[in-house]
Amino acid sequence: MKKNIAIILSVIFILIGCSSEKDRIINQLKSEDEEMYIIVVFADELPGGGYQSDISNAISDDSYKIFENISEVAYIILEGNSHKHDYKNTLQINETPEIFIFDNKGIVFRTTEIEELGGFFK
Repeated sequence: MKKNIAIILSVIFILIGCSSEKDRIINQLKSEDEEMYIIVVFADELPGGGYQSDISNAISDDSYKIFENISEVAYIILEGNSHKHDYKNTLQINETPEIFIFDNKGIVFRTTEIEELGGFFK
């Protein structure tokens, strides 16, 4: 009986640990301001200038002014870097580059298609 309880408790602690890892990542990346968004691109390697330019174009209006409610665009390189978090597994990133949009509460949008990014802000 004690053995079964120990196994059940172990499983519960593992599940709690997994969810809290995701919470820690989200808390680290989310916006501090209620009105602002942060865009994070997770990639295996730093995307080339063309990709970065496409991101800028998708979040800009016709006069190339970045939408005012975007406070930051960040890139997190997954391969070959040592991070304190396992972003790929915890956020279930299966294809890169993948774009995440965070507000002050957490993840509000994610996509692998740059074209979908602009639609979120319009």
